[in-house]
Amino acid sequence: MGHRANLIIIKDAAYSLYYSHWCANTMPNNLFWGPEAAVAFIERQEPTTGWLDSAWAEGGALVDLDRKYLLWYGGEDTKYEIPLRRHLIRMMQPLWPGWTIEWAAAGILDMAAYLGYPSVKLQSLSKEPSASISLIPEPKDGWVRTLASMIYPDGELRVYPVQSEVEEYLLQGPQLLASLEQSTGCRELDLNEWPKETPDQGFHLDLRAGTIDIWYAPDIGMLLHQIRALWPGWIVTDRKDQYESQIRLAGGRIRFQTENWEELTERLTTSLLGSHSSPVDFIRQVAQLKEEAGEQLEINPHALVDEPQDVPLNTRMKLLHYAIANMAEA
Repeated sequence: MGHRANLIIIKDAAYSLYYSHWCANTMPNNLFWGPEAAVAFIERQEPTTGWLDSAWAEGGALVDLDRKYLLWYGGEDTKYEIPLRRHLIRMMQPLWPGWTIEWAAAGILDMAAYLGYPSVKLQSLSKEPSASISLIPEPKDGWVRTLASMIYPDGELRVYPVQSEVEEYLLQGPQLLASLEQSTGCRELDLNEWPKETPDQGFHLDLRAGTIDIWYAPDIGMLLHQIRALWPGWIVTDRKDQYESQIRLAGGRIRFQTENWEELTERLTTSLLGSHSSPVDFIRQVAQLKEEAGEQLEINPHALVDEPQDVPLNTRMKLLHYAIANMAEA
């Protein structure tokens, strides 16, 4: 149980590595308030020499004080919602003047690569699907995780709003093609007609050109490497979080939901000004109940340590007001 993260500070060409058992989900709140507050937060975490691998690292941050560069990923919602994440970074920029802020698309592997640390030591492979899953479109009241689009040999485009993740389809390799049913796909798709949740990943497969383009919101780890190995002869392009690339590849016949900046700002404001509820308190309560019932609960010592960001509320309010007032228009 936990939301594990590695945190890194680079200063004078040397890096310090830290570990937090709980901060991956609160990464936006940990980093938003500027480099000084971010560094103070990181330095309160546990110094370590051990890196998490790509399976266990659910978030992370690298603060390079020498180059004024922030590389990060995590957050309960920002990890999966690209428009929200982009808007957060726009809001952060006034509080990080002169800094470059980027999302770590491959998670901990991007952080390791930046430092020249051998990422092979941190690689954890996604499991290949145990059973073949076909591209069966969800109904409009269904839940869509992935948006797949396909150009068939006759040049026809079909779009498949589907429930499973990209890896469930593409880790089948070319075997996926045997289960395709062209007639079941949509000729075009407007996600504004669907429920509020939007897909957080997608792929465009062109059977004529032998190309696969993949975009995704959550950190992807080694998945692209695995897909390339399973699709020999195909050109696999990593589009990172550029979901707009699928619109272009589909000839404009896919429309994503329209961004509402006011709504995004309101959501982030609520989150950033909210109070912190420590998971350690909950674990202690559960342990006490178990003990009273005569049961023994073995707890990871790391799970009992939580050092949250501690910027006072009145300071957060002032900084947030400044950030919103000075946020870039585009």
